[in-house]
Amino acid sequence: MEALVIGNKIDPSKLGDRQIDCTETFAQLRHFGGVWGMGSWGVRNLVNCANKALKMTVSGRLHKGHVYVCVNGMDLYDVILCSNRGTIKKVMTDIYFDDLFERMDKAIETK
Repeated sequence: MEALVIGNKIDPSKLGDRQIDCTETFAQLRHFGGVWGMGSWGVRNLVNCANKALKMTVSGRLHKGHVYVCVNGMDLYDVILCSNRGTIKKVMTDIYFDDLFERMDKAIETK
């Protein structure tokens, strides 16, 4: 994956160094977030971006816009928060699967 620079536009075709199983990733987020976890983000429009990233639209307290979740070359997750127009707002890298929900929740909803 090429370097992601805050303020630049995102190119979803260049995300992720490995294939991602979007169904499994979504299930992990639901598992670690509990029944209401992702509901507080206002998640909608889940999209599989060519098996390279899971894209979702959120409407959280701290972030409203798009969130991309992808897998990097070390088999860890990267999360990119973007505006509704695709401008990169925040990049979080090298996240273990059991920390994924908590890190995303701190950026989207709870701080």
